Amino acid sequence: DAPTLLDLCFALLDGAKIMPYYFYMCDMIPFSEHWRVSVARAQDLQHAIMGYLPGFATPRIVCDVPFVGKRWVHQLEAYDREHGITSWTKNYRTSIERTDPEALTRTYEYFDPIHTLPQAGQDWWKQHAGDVLAWAEEAAKASRAAAELQKALPVSLA
Repeated sequence: DAPTLLDLCFALLDGAKIMPYYFYMCDMIPFSEHWRVSVARAQDLQHAIMGYLPGFATPRIVCDVPFVGKRWVHQLEAYDREHGITSWTKNYRTSIERTDPEALTRTYEYFDPIHTLPQAGQDWWKQHAGDVLAWAEEAAKASRAAAELQKALPVSLA
């Protein structure tokens, strides 16, 4: 909750002399759902801690979006709260995307933990689990292909 998060910020600043810069949302990895919060909850927490600390000492809550990287939780492009699906874009190209005309307009999804969704959203995911598995397998295949392309790039030691 927000008071606990603020207590942590003050303890880090005053007690440990550490300035918290980011609080990361947990990655979408197997068996981590119990540690994760929804993007909506992260946005609420970010809003709740604003104003209590100086701006430079207020940590940003960030989402590490697959294929995009860290983004402040308010930087999403779209949010379907019932299904817990956020869409994100990136503002940079990686070395393997330098000639990709869609690199800056492509959207990337991040999914809220199912237990944080309203009942209608939880029911939808139960009905579409097979579809999501097929999508995830395609995404993994694309990721492996991109990694192979990256291996072929020349390494610069500049």
